Amino acid sequence: MQSDGNPPRNLNTSDQINRRRFLRGLGGSFLALPLLEATANSAGAVIPKRITATGIFYGLVPQHFHPAEVGPNFQTPRLLKPLEPFRKDYTVFSGLDHNLGGGHNATKYFLTGIPSTQSKGFAEANVSIDQKAALHVDGKTRFPSLTLDVEGGNEHTLSWTRNGTPIQPIRSLSRLYGMLFKKEDTSSLNQAERELADKRSILDLVRGQANSFGKGLGKKDREKLDQYFTSVRELEGRIEQSKLWLGKEKPNTKFALPRRVDSLTFKDRTPFYYDLMQLALQTDSTRVISLAFTELGKEGGGLTGVERGYHALSHHGRVQNAIEELTIIESFHLTQFGRFLGKLKEVKEPNGKTLLDNTMALFGSGMSNANSHSNRDLPVVLAGGGFKHGEHRHYARQGRSSVPLCNLFLSMLQNFGLEIDRFNTSSGTLTGLELQG
Repeated sequence: MQSDGNPPRNLNTSDQINRRRFLRGLGGSFLALPLLEATANSAGAVIPKRITATGIFYGLVPQHFHPAEVGPNFQTPRLLKPLEPFRKDYTVFSGLDHNLGGGHNATKYFLTGIPSTQSKGFAEANVSIDQKAALHVDGKTRFPSLTLDVEGGNEHTLSWTRNGTPIQPIRSLSRLYGMLFKKEDTSSLNQAERELADKRSILDLVRGQANSFGKGLGKKDREKLDQYFTSVRELEGRIEQSKLWLGKEKPNTKFALPRRVDSLTFKDRTPFYYDLMQLALQTDSTRVISLAFTELGKEGGGLTGVERGYHALSHHGRVQNAIEELTIIESFHLTQFGRFLGKLKEVKEPNGKTLLDNTMALFGSGMSNANSHSNRDLPVVLAGGGFKHGEHRHYARQGRSSVPLCNLFLSMLQNFGLEIDRFNTSSGTLTGLELQG
């Protein structure tokens, strides 16, 4: 047996196809255990923390993103202009990264800090911050997390499980809306029950055949089979948890998507992702969301002034008109993120704070300068979540290494409620980042 990470090879062709379809369909859409604490609308409720993470795969033009001045009195650079109304609600960081190379291939590890090929020495492989947080939620919401991608290929993902498996994102707005708000009738509930039973049967088949194949394997193959079984166990857990949410009423909303929403341009679809993210958090349907941006789609995604492909523009060769075209795309991303912050800030919660106060909203990229394929000094913004904000924080290199971006992630996870003192490659919490009194 070759150690190539594929499923055990004694599965017949039909079983392999069914398994692949099944695993692809899992994504971030599985349900969790029933709500165990008061909802955000109940008097005297404990208001939960939330985490959202938006990742851009082609970086951001450094000279248009990083402020020249350090501290609270920085001059707002071009790309951060859309966030000006939230000057006191966000911090912009420089000097943080994962000490990685690899160019575009490293961007999918933005939320982990660890390439999947180097994850063996870590207790939770290359788990991403969103999935680590989702484990802490422990089924208190309908969805432990939502993993979204506006426009991207199957090889792109930001979210990774604790056994190093990439989570395939949800790309359909209509599907996401249905998951959050579509009311289930008796027929659809029965169908859902049958689908869960079918998925469990497929897992039983796969596990049984893998068990029979596991005798006499070498050490490396046994390790791969152990990882495979870990994935199977996690999926079994999700299936069992999902059964407990069947029939539970979904929240009501007056929000509606336009017809054929999934056929709209990138420009027109993007705001709806953020709208549904805000509603998902507000209704406590989930507390953890990741959102990836990898491509624009056809014809510049509908953005005025964009005529060339996103990837091609990221390799601008310092040609000014290409940089200007690229900056149109990047400004759109920051404008939509700023709009999202505004929507979070509009929602008042029972503790007298806003949804933004209770949500850590991360924005950034695993690449700093796509033109040079640099993964150093990553562009990162963190808004809300109860931290003291309103400045540009710069972190100087420590010898040959940068301050780990995972230090920021550790601070966020502790604020989320995890009692941990390390996350992946962190060396501690992020110095200088403090919570409000």
